[in-house]
Amino acid sequence: MGDGNVPSRGVTIGGGILAVAGLGAALTLHAREFIWQDWVMTAFAAIGIACAAMWALPIRGLRMRRNGLNAQAVFLDVPIGAPLFALGSAGPTAAALAFAIGFAFAALIRRQSPVTDLLRHGALRVLVVLAFVPFGTQLAAVRQLPLYAGVVTFLVSLTIGYWLFLVGVSSVTGALTYRITLTRVWGRTLRDPRTWIVGTGNILWAVAVRAPIMLERYWFAVVMWLPVLVCARLLKTIDEQHAELHRLRLVRDAVQAMLGDRDPLPQINAILATLRVPSFDETVAVLAATGSRTDTWRTVTTLGPELSSAGDELRRRILARLKFSGQPFTSLRDEYYVVYAFAARLSDGDIHGAMIVHRRNDRPLSPDQINQFTNAAFELAPLLRDMRAITATQNAATMDGLTGLFNRATTLERLQAMLDEVTIAEHGAVLLLDIDHFKTVNDQLGHAAGDECLRKIGEIIRNGVRGGDTAGRIGGEEFLIVMPGATRDVALGVAERLRLAVALGGMKYASGEPITTSIGAAAAHVGDTTETLLGRADRGLYEAKRQGRNRIVEDQETA
Repeated sequence: MGDGNVPSRGVTIGGGILAVAGLGAALTLHAREFIWQDWVMTAFAAIGIACAAMWALPIRGLRMRRNGLNAQAVFLDVPIGAPLFALGSAGPTAAALAFAIGFAFAALIRRQSPVTDLLRHGALRVLVVLAFVPFGTQLAAVRQLPLYAGVVTFLVSLTIGYWLFLVGVSSVTGALTYRITLTRVWGRTLRDPRTWIVGTGNILWAVAVRAPIMLERYWFAVVMWLPVLVCARLLKTIDEQHAELHRLRLVRDAVQAMLGDRDPLPQINAILATLRVPSFDETVAVLAATGSRTDTWRTVTTLGPELSSAGDELRRRILARLKFSGQPFTSLRDEYYVVYAFAARLSDGDIHGAMIVHRRNDRPLSPDQINQFTNAAFELAPLLRDMRAITATQNAATMDGLTGLFNRATTLERLQAMLDEVTIAEHGAVLLLDIDHFKTVNDQLGHAAGDECLRKIGEIIRNGVRGGDTAGRIGGEEFLIVMPGATRDVALGVAERLRLAVALGGMKYASGEPITTSIGAAAAHVGDTTETLLGRADRGLYEAKRQGRNRIVEDQETA
């Protein structure tokens, strides 16, 4: 079974082999019955079917799962292929040949897009039409019926066949290959008004096109196919405009969310979803420009599989190229990936972020997809600009500007939240870290050296604590690490890692000796308050200083 976003290649290949084999057998049996007009009609029908296949509409509501081209919901090729049955006993073979050539031609034209879905639907149509080949004699007899009886017979048969194919064949294979429940596909298809309106129009127009074929006025039938193609193109344009309008609404909602200090990520993810990506081998990431260096940009959201180290390196390179190129997008390729970077740049020229698309290097984006991503990145630019401003405001209220750790108020809030959850079974601990002889650093090396020391130790702490821990600067040279769920052994292990990292971090006093830290550790108990727990940690820190510094002491006094 294929990935949830991509039709199964096994289904496509297997169906294609059956379709080609069946078509070969049908041509062997009936090719001698073709007259030159039949070949001409088949050729024109194939051209029309190719156009209709490229302009087919997706099931509304399943758009996000559809990848590339789609011929699922609105069968705009019905008025072209179905009237060929009026050619008599050779009709099913002519229709199957037209479907096979038309869908294959459409796939070749759009070879830069995923075409397995397109080919699968072509194979389905060929197989269904070939099922009527054994009934060639009966089809020839229909031509002999009176005009009214023949029209009614064709209308009833086509209506039944249309809905059986839609509900019993196409929807079932779509549900299987895309891993969507069949009831969902049926529900979305039958609730889509286009299915009923366009489907009814297709059937009635197919009946109308059958009349000139029955009267052997073939050129008139070909002319009657032109309005079908015009209608197909108009419907496709309307559907694309509807999708574009939907994305613009999402952009508006995201901007309003940020202006109200709410989370805009749902809207950003929804904007990405309207691009009908990612596929099973595609990763799309949105990055916000948080500084002048692209290696510090923040990843806002990511859709798709995790990148390898090669993909990360390619992203770093292409971001640097995008920033200084001044172009709306750029691309790079290596032996594994082709990666595109689309600039989230406003009309003033400032770049506020980027949209990065990684794909397999044998699956480049089509020009239409490049335009789509370029427009989406432009629409995301004001969101990323405002998100950066909002983030800066939020950081100013919660973060320590020098070290990048949490400030005192936020750290103590996290400490209280941990204490609220402490039980006999649920542990917790704190570490209180102080830089040894920090005053001598400022006095002998200057305040710039002192600030650099604080920044460096802040970075060491940030990289050395566990993922769920909170590290904050709560005084001049004093740091607090809040460790929810940590036992005393875990806390002491993290403390030792931090102590060694600082001592080996390359920072030195004026004497040349390495800068060190003292750490007080305390495990939380049921009933602890902020004051009692911090009091024990502070006593441990004091004892570490008294014993000679550059060490860890745990205060085990109960609350």
